[in-house]
Amino acid sequence: MVSLFWITVGIGGLWVLVFVSNVMEFRRVPRLAPRPVKDLHRLPKVSVMVPARNEEANIRKCLRSLMELLHPDIEIIVADDRSTDSTAQIVKRLARLDPRIRLVQLTEEPPPGWMGKCHALHQAVIQGRPSGEWFLFTDADTVHHPQSLAVSLREAMDHQVDMFSLIPHLEAQNFWERLVQPTVAAVIAMYNRPSRINNPRRPEAFANGQYILIRRSAYLGAGGHESVAGKVLEDVEMARVVKALGYWTRLAVGLDLFQTHMYPDLRSLIQGWTKNLYLLLQSRMSRVFVATMASLLLCLWPAVMGLGACVALAIDWRPLPTGSLLVLVGVYTLVMSFQAILRALSRWHPALAPLAPLANLIVVFILLRSAWLHARGSAVVWKGRRVFDDREES
Repeated sequence: MVSLFWITVGIGGLWVLVFVSNVMEFRRVPRLAPRPVKDLHRLPKVSVMVPARNEEANIRKCLRSLMELLHPDIEIIVADDRSTDSTAQIVKRLARLDPRIRLVQLTEEPPPGWMGKCHALHQAVIQGRPSGEWFLFTDADTVHHPQSLAVSLREAMDHQVDMFSLIPHLEAQNFWERLVQPTVAAVIAMYNRPSRINNPRRPEAFANGQYILIRRSAYLGAGGHESVAGKVLEDVEMARVVKALGYWTRLAVGLDLFQTHMYPDLRSLIQGWTKNLYLLLQSRMSRVFVATMASLLLCLWPAVMGLGACVALAIDWRPLPTGSLLVLVGVYTLVMSFQAILRALSRWHPALAPLAPLANLIVVFILLRSAWLHARGSAVVWKGRRVFDDREES
């Protein structure tokens, strides 16, 4: 028991380092908020492109928010990827109200070697013939603040970057989203630090496909979506291609600029992250192992030891001196406090911090499932399609 005590104390000390590191990273990350942008009329034209497959529940709200963007010169191209619901009909109705909206309807399945989203956006460019100096690729399940595009475009132009991406506010409408999404984000952030991503001297690259603002010249110079045709994480892969070619990229947090609701229930949440999570760790088993052990040791161990100490004190059982049991309870309380603060900084429901061990168990399951399916070449089913990642380097 003495050795378990000192392991727990050591994990508590490690948590202090983790907390300080995360707070420092939080302070370094660019954070954008709605604000008036001067000389709106001087901003270059932007072509907004939205892939949509069976998005009747989201597309109207998304397009309404895009129609209200405070930018004098935009066009909106929706690529309907063979939807079987009323997505196309909704887009057509809105297009009659706003001539800036155009619909591109795909009539065939993606050709071999193409992911559905990549193919839809590629066709949006080929068939939609966007004329903007900048392209904005955004998802159908997003909602945008009226000032979001102007603020993002000004940020990109002021920093002379070629590719700019935003992290949104994750709208959580159910318990499982509120519980699990912050833990998924923490696992992803282990190997995707914005301070490194924004450093042009470092090779790390990352982009969020829900919001990619890219110069037309950089997009075409990097080969467009054709260069990442077979990649499930086309956003991250495109960021790597763009950065490797010498273009400048930038990642920022825009919690008040746009939001997204990714998964309506636990089943779709598990399916969605099974598709992505292993790939977000660059398909490296070593990173899966480290992330798994970190989740289990940093979150589960203090909870087990702290709650065990509480039980021992309650029933007057002393496997360790009373002072040592109180220390275990204190370590668990410290860890919960750190988790609540980190959740609060990103508006991730801090009241659920005591349930973080459950969230970590779910995320470890998703991560191991994702690694197993991708590593053995099994398909991950997403939106009615069997998804395989192209393992060749793009």
